[in-house]
This record gives sequence, C-alpha cells and structure tokens, in this order.
Amino acid sequence: MSGDASTDVRRRRLRDALGILGLLVAGLFVLVYLQVLGITQRPSWPPDSDAVTSSGAEAATEAFAARDGVRPHDADLDFAWSTAATVEPWVEGKTFFPRIFGDIEAARSSVHILMFGWREGEVGREMAALLERKLAAGVEVRVIVDGFGSRPFGDAEEMFRGLAAAGAQIVVNDVIPVDRDGLYPDDRRLDWRQDEVGRADHRKLYVVDGAVAWTGGAGIEDHFEDGGFHDVMVRVTGDVVRQAQAAFLTSFRGHGGPIPADLARYFPEPADPGSTPIALAQVIPGGFVAASAAIREQIDGARRRLDVMNPYLTDRDVLERILAAARRGVAVRLVVSETSNNAQASAALRDRYDDLLGAGVAIWELPGTVVHAKVVVADDVVSFGTVNLDSWALYRNSELAMIARSPDAAALFEERLFRPDIARSERAERPSGARQRFQSWLWDKLTYFL
Repeated sequence: MSGDASTDVRRRRLRDALGILGLLVAGLFVLVYLQVLGITQRPSWPPDSDAVTSSGAEAATEAFAARDGVRPHDADLDFAWSTAATVEPWVEGKTFFPRIFGDIEAARSSVHILMFGWREGEVGREMAALLERKLAAGVEVRVIVDGFGSRPFGDAEEMFRGLAAAGAQIVVNDVIPVDRDGLYPDDRRLDWRQDEVGRADHRKLYVVDGAVAWTGGAGIEDHFEDGGFHDVMVRVTGDVVRQAQAAFLTSFRGHGGPIPADLARYFPEPADPGSTPIALAQVIPGGFVAASAAIREQIDGARRRLDVMNPYLTDRDVLERILAAARRGVAVRLVVSETSNNAQASAALRDRYDDLLGAGVAIWELPGTVVHAKVVVADDVVSFGTVNLDSWALYRNSELAMIARSPDAAALFEERLFRPDIARSERAERPSGARQRFQSWLWDKLTYFL
C-alpha cells in the first residue's frame, strides 16, 4: 500500500473514531438532559377525587408496599386536603432544634427522618446519639438521607454506620452514581435503572410516633443552629400527620427499605384531628409537581397581600405571577439574602429588580445571614416546606410543602418571621455598574440551569 493510501486509511479511521466519540458524547448529553436537566410537568394539583385521605393513608401505604419493583419516584401519592390541630413555626435553629429533639426524646414507638442534609457536626452527632438511645429503649428508627447532601459514604460515614449498627434502618438516595437500593451500609444491591442519579431528595421531614410532624428548610447541620443559615421549621399535629407518615414510608419502601406487615401502629388516629384546612403536596421527579402547582395557585389567589421568603427565586413563571399580583394591587413583599450562598441565583434575581420594584414590590435584603426559609403567605394561606422557587426544586428534585388555610397561622408567620426580619433588613436597590448589570443579565438568561 502506498504512503498516500495508508494516510487516507488512517484519516478515515480517525474520522470514524471521532464520529463514534461524537455520538457517545451526544448520547451522554441526551441522557443527562433527560435524567437531570429536563423539565416535565403532568397534572398534579388540585387533588383528584380519589386522592389519598388521612384515613386512607395506611391503606395506600400498604398497597404501595405490596407492589413489586417500586422505585422512589413511584411514591408520587396525590394527597387530599386534610386538617391540622396545630401549625407552629419556629425560627432559627436555636429555637427549633431543642423542640425537635424534645419530641424525639418523648417518642415511644417510632421516629422517621427524611433529610437532605444531615452532617457530622455537633448537631448531627447529637441527633445520632439521641436516636441511638431511643433505639436502645425499643423505639424504631427509620431514616432516608440524600447521598449528596448528607455524605453517608464520605465525611459522615462513621456517624451513619454507628447509627445503623445501633439498629436504625437507613436508606440512601444516590444522586451520584452508582445507584443502589436497600439498607445502608451493607445490604444494598445495584439498581440497573439508575433512576436516582442526578435527582436530589431535598425534602426535610420528621414524623414522631405518627402523631407529630416537622417540616421546613433546615438540615441537621451546624450552620442552621448557629445562625449562619436563617430558616424556619414548622411543627404540625392533627390528621395530616398520617399523610406525612405515608409520604415517608412509601419513599422508604421505594429505596428498598423493608416495611412492617402491621402498619396500624404507625397511623394512630389523632386525639385531636384539628380543624385547620391543610394539604401536603410534593414534587417527585418525573413530572409530579403538586407542590409547585399549589404554590403557583396560592400566588395567583392573593388579593390583599403576598409575602415571599426564599433563598433561590429564579423561576420565570413564578416571578411573572408575583409581578401580576403586584400589578393587580396586591401588597407584595420579598425577603431575600443580602449575601447569598448562591451568588448566581441572587444575581439572576437582581436582574429582575427593575421589573419588580417598578411594579411596586417591596424587596428586603436580610444582612448577616443566608436566608434559607421557604415560605409564602398569600392573604390567609400559608405554604412552607422545602420548595425553593427555582427550576431544580420546582421541577427536578424531590420536595415537600404543606399549605394551610388559616388566619391564625398567617398571623404567626408574620409575628415570628416576616415582621422581625423586615425590621432588620435593608431596602433592595437596582444593580449598579456595567459589570454587575451584565452579570445579573447573564445569570438571568441561565436560570433554566440554576
């Protein structure tokens, strides 16, 4: 073969190899887009006529547990409106952690914790030690943690292994490959579907004895306890807690955790079911966006006032709804961080300051801490939980919110959260300087990825 012919063969082979590589890269991009970056929504709110009621929560959990091959993303239960006896917001870790610990200390039968971020600091180790004492006293402990947020195979491994050795049943949401299902640490089997990869479980939920639920934005991490992150956790009692129990147990089963045959003791009928209308709504990857749709409906329904506190307010649809509320005469207040832990999300929001301020929205920037609470108050309707107002929380991650129709709850959030925070905040100003304006503009154009 001549030199020119050999060169041609090598070039063809190189082109073929590059073509195959290009196809692999393109295929990987499509896979990542579909699994991680894609946004899908299917009808998820309001609840259907056959949605799971509080009285039906046990049966729905039993039916879910009996299914073969269930995955975490099959736990997209549609919950009906229920009732709460109490809805108590507690602001700052120094206020809510002692009360959460107190409820767990008083537990007599079971403690269930679903947690995105549970780290090996002082608060995290104190929680693990308390749970080990409860296990020794015969209380059942079940835990779902996110592999990225909690690092159970990294820095926090010693803590979680100790808790598992004490008898806690732990499952992990594997955001980072490889996805395995089953009990942590040693009874986990490969899941060939790899359906958890790229999908964080950002929920925070405690269910104690099937009678008390806590949810909000705070992880079991020191920066929530020492004031570095400003957050609120909400203690809820009443009939809705049985639905919170169903949300936990179906997710636990979806991750390969074992569910007891006798479920009745996890769903006790409350002594006081309450009279406050309340709904539990979730976001489950794959298009179930009940919590997102409920919050959008809540904003659209505001007629007198709309108060929003959120660390990552970048979703265009939500911002347009807030602007529409202001333009129809609603008194709108936003509370955000002066200095955020996500500079890109903050910059993107600041690009919208002209529109928001021009529509009459009062924007307050809280100094000295990272605003991490996720609360919306529209007239007398309050939503709280784990839902950030960005593309990840609204459409891609697992999230949880409760929506209460209650003038008393709205007044408590005003008294304990919005009024004191606004009193120590500064009025926001439009971005100044060409560089800052350009950065804000650029990040606003990239909000799909933020």
